[in-house]
Amino acid sequence: MKRPLFTTALFALALAACSPSPESPTADAAPTADAATHPEDAAGGDESAEAGGGEDADKPRGFDINRIPLSDAALGEFPYFAPPPGYHTTDRLSSTTAVGQFPFWVGDLYVGVEGRIYQANIRVDEGKTFSALEVEKAVADTIAAAGGVEVANMVIPRAKSLEVLTRAFTSDYANGLCWPSEPVRTYVVHRTDRDIWVHACTYGGIGAAWVIAETAAPTMTAEVVGAQAIARGLQSEGRVRVPFAFQSGSATLPAGSEAQVAHIATVLAQDPGLRLQVQAYPGLVGSPDRARDLAQRRAQVVVAALVAAGVEAGRLRDTDPHAAAVVPASADAADLAEPATPSTDATAARGIELVRLEPAIAPPESGTP
Repeated sequence: MKRPLFTTALFALALAACSPSPESPTADAAPTADAATHPEDAAGGDESAEAGGGEDADKPRGFDINRIPLSDAALGEFPYFAPPPGYHTTDRLSSTTAVGQFPFWVGDLYVGVEGRIYQANIRVDEGKTFSALEVEKAVADTIAAAGGVEVANMVIPRAKSLEVLTRAFTSDYANGLCWPSEPVRTYVVHRTDRDIWVHACTYGGIGAAWVIAETAAPTMTAEVVGAQAIARGLQSEGRVRVPFAFQSGSATLPAGSEAQVAHIATVLAQDPGLRLQVQAYPGLVGSPDRARDLAQRRAQVVVAALVAAGVEAGRLRDTDPHAAAVVPASADAADLAEPATPSTDATAARGIELVRLEPAIAPPESGTP
């Protein structure tokens, strides 16, 4: 019977050693079998590292995933990322666990992640020389394009790695780990419906490895901003932020948005001369063009909902940069008439901003000098 990967006390901790299993038993530069099978010995530890952690070990402090910007990038199928051109993995060197646990290093502690987990050892194609720098840059660029953020890039301190090195752990993740003397890079793609964690490393100038974990994120909801608060913000600042819990990558009006739309419509009904620009913001998407497109579609869907609620369409503008010119209510609002750019603020990426526009100037009557 296989031992559990972590004890409850250690679930928020773990990782840092072992080499990937070689593609061939005779791989020249592969680590010794003893180091691969018993990394606690290679690191100078013993199985006592399996115990301990304290009653608060599963409550890591100092890391809040909600501070990471939300991603709106388009994703494919799990595991979402593939080795860069010129590199490969194989079925023998990779595996997927439907429900597993893996500890990710975030700079000063481990965060335990539970969910679907993929691991792979990455080898260079025949006839090509392995380049750690090339692999590291390609991995970083690929994850950044998916809206991911690097949260750690360092050699994990030996004292920390000794807390979690066990035979069971390194056996279970032999293909996804590198030598403890090599830097570990941890990335997080934070989304509304899931979080994607990546542990990436290279080893000995001959290969690389990564572990990709996907865990469900709590369902996002948006606090409703009342009509009075919206009116006050527009009156005092010329703009007001209104949350809408758009799902990552989606421009579909979130379920339950009817109350928020009704409050905005009420403000417009109470002030017949009010005109608004609806400005939406994307999260991290990796492409400025896609950011503008997503922001525009989110603004348009809110405008459409307001029109359906009885607001005259001529009193609303969306973020289309090619729409008729609009005159902002103040110099501070001028930037909101420009094409949208990705927001690094999680709240901004989940909502819209209403900007008060100057009343439309009626064209002169025919025959007027």
